[in-house]
Amino acid sequence: MRHDVRPNRRVRRLIPLAALAAASALVLSGCGADGSTSAGSIADGGEPQTGGTLTVALSATPSIIDPFATSLQADWVIARQVCEPLFDVSTSFEVGPVLAKDLVDNGGGSYTLSLRDGVTFQDGEPFTSADVIASLNRYFLTPGNGSILKSLTTSIEAVDDTTVAITLNTPSPLLPTLLTTAYMMPASIVKDRPITDPVSDLVCTGPYKLSSYAADGDVVLDRWDGYQKLDTPGDGGLGAKNAYADQIVFTPMPEASTRRQATEAGQVDIGGSLSYDDYDSVSTGGAAQAVLLSPTSGSTVVFNKAQGIMSNVAMRQAFLAALNMDDIMLAAFGNPEFYSVDGSIIPEVNSTWATDAGTENYNKPDLDRVKKLLDEAGYTGEPIRWLTTKEDPSWYGPSLPAQQQLKEAGINIDLQVIDRASVIQLRTDPTAFDLFSSGIPTYADPVLLPYLQQTFPGTWISPDRDALLSKLSTESDAAARKATWEQLQTLVYEDLPFLKFGTSRPLLITANRVHTEHPDELAGWYYNTWLDQS
Repeated sequence: MRHDVRPNRRVRRLIPLAALAAASALVLSGCGADGSTSAGSIADGGEPQTGGTLTVALSATPSIIDPFATSLQADWVIARQVCEPLFDVSTSFEVGPVLAKDLVDNGGGSYTLSLRDGVTFQDGEPFTSADVIASLNRYFLTPGNGSILKSLTTSIEAVDDTTVAITLNTPSPLLPTLLTTAYMMPASIVKDRPITDPVSDLVCTGPYKLSSYAADGDVVLDRWDGYQKLDTPGDGGLGAKNAYADQIVFTPMPEASTRRQATEAGQVDIGGSLSYDDYDSVSTGGAAQAVLLSPTSGSTVVFNKAQGIMSNVAMRQAFLAALNMDDIMLAAFGNPEFYSVDGSIIPEVNSTWATDAGTENYNKPDLDRVKKLLDEAGYTGEPIRWLTTKEDPSWYGPSLPAQQQLKEAGINIDLQVIDRASVIQLRTDPTAFDLFSSGIPTYADPVLLPYLQQTFPGTWISPDRDALLSKLSTESDAAARKATWEQLQTLVYEDLPFLKFGTSRPLLITANRVHTEHPDELAGWYYNTWLDQS
């Protein structure tokens, strides 16, 4: 049977500043794409049940579990279950308080942050303003949200144990959103600790605590009975986080076929990404189910702007002019139900920010234009190294049809298919690649896109980008922010630091005994997931 998640628009004001980041919600449809009912589906598990061990197979368990020591969101999968930030996001991209109780805008860039009462860390220490300050000072050292927040922050000071004064150099609507990845840890552990010294024993405030961890081996989390949960309905990172399973075990299984077999055999509860080719066969019955999530994942390539042939903007523009995205996405995903061909960097599922600005040349192949651009770039047919991996279908799928189209346009692609960990490692070395496959998750706010940062692999240096990002970070009017984002997306299509093929819907395989009220939580949140105990 098929399990289909479709958008249902709603916007809810959580706090005044967070409203700018709110977007459309995603709920489970009662019918599959073929019109069949989804009775017995992942979201139709009756009353939640407590107990059992939830086993989650990953292509690789993270080598670093400290969320401050890695920019790769896939490495945060452990931290999401163990740690909590001051604010977080729901599956519908709403921003709301978690460890924060309130955030008051005093005007002029001055804010007062109040903390929830009675929260303790898993080692028994109380959660106080000293922990917030130590965690934020370490967060400032990280790329992405942390570095953005640092650029805006003049000071953070403790007023008392449960109150923090934050002063920004200019008022910004982004403060709650920028705090959504600032996981709180005890000052006794993280104060003055460099991010080059990763924490290997997470101590946080979340519903599960780390029991054992081995890089590239099993990671075991146990329910923490001392967790103080919120009394609002759980949804993604917001509301009640119910530790239904006694234990969560993350186990490495590099091959997708192995993960599928293990799930169907009952050895694994959540098998991760499923090949789109396997959708129908898994969905027709048996011990496992295919779960098609919301269209939130943008398949991309990121160019090396630091050195080599792709550092020439004309060469990057030639790539765009050579590619027929309709054919690429169809070849990659096989069924239009699994994808959309859209140039908007933030897809329609987040209607607040979706836009066609700058996409005039997207999906408009023009071989005459390609030839002109290649001549301008001085390209003479040398191999161009493209790093990709079969471990993520949204990364690998577009690479083969794109390679063929580029070949027909006179561009010689050396497609290097390696394991995912090697792609992540090599993309930090500008001598090792010309472009690499990647994916853009949907964010609550475009300022959060790591691709827009100079520090992201590929090195995009652009004063125009810096000016627009600064404006986007400080403008409070929603319409003006949308206009600025449209200018920034237009700049992306002019400079092409990266190129989006289209948006795909993540496809997962789970055991039939797995249930959750919000299927999109299975993209990385597991505490609200329960198992049939019968």
